[in-house]
Amino acid sequence: MDWFTGPSLGIGIAVVVAVGALIALGVRYLEARSRRDEEAAGLQQALSEPLAREPALANCSVLPVASMPLSGRPRVELTGWVPSVAARDAAVHVVEHEVERLGRRVRIVDRLAIVGDGGSVRRHA
Repeated sequence: MDWFTGPSLGIGIAVVVAVGALIALGVRYLEARSRRDEEAAGLQQALSEPLAREPALANCSVLPVASMPLSGRPRVELTGWVPSVAARDAAVHVVEHEVERLGRRVRIVDRLAIVGDGGSVRRHA
């Protein structure tokens, strides 16, 4: 049993420790990602409710999509369509008011399409 010498035993132990450390780092990363995903889902739900209650947005389709990056501020992307610029402004105002009430700092990205009476679609720049 010449292969159970000191150097080969040390290398084997080092490999086991390195694999264990990589597994621990992977688990921590997955836990952090899961926490961010849960936080984003909670924020998205908290923003969806006031949008649904807003009378000015009764005939609109506005969906807030929240994402939490590894670093930096959370991002809320407003997607869907509204019939007018006033309705778009109302949607953005509702989201701004709600994140302020929640005490959150987020970056709001407006991707709402304005659908005119004739069915034409205009995108907000």
